Amino acid sequence: MAEGDAEVIARIDRMLDELMVSHLEMASLCGEYRELLDRVLEAPWDKDSRRMAHAMPGAKYHVASTFANDLAKRIAAELSLNLAEGA
Repeated sequence: MAEGDAEVIARIDRMLDELMVSHLEMASLCGEYRELLDRVLEAPWDKDSRRMAHAMPGAKYHVASTFANDLAKRIAAELSLNLAEGA
């Protein structure tokens, strides 16, 4: 193992932790969206529930998925630059 490999691997490991947390947050959002939809089914006349079910999912999930996608690309770049054969 090269001298800097441990530092590179530690950095990639931290990034993988961040990615895992991001995916857990997205899974939690999916649960929240299901709850919103359940509220609409239980009270279809409730305009606030309908408005929340319509508006909330897109923005939060889009931000989280964009972050996860960008982080996955950064991880792939770190792996490619630092741990490829002959690096």
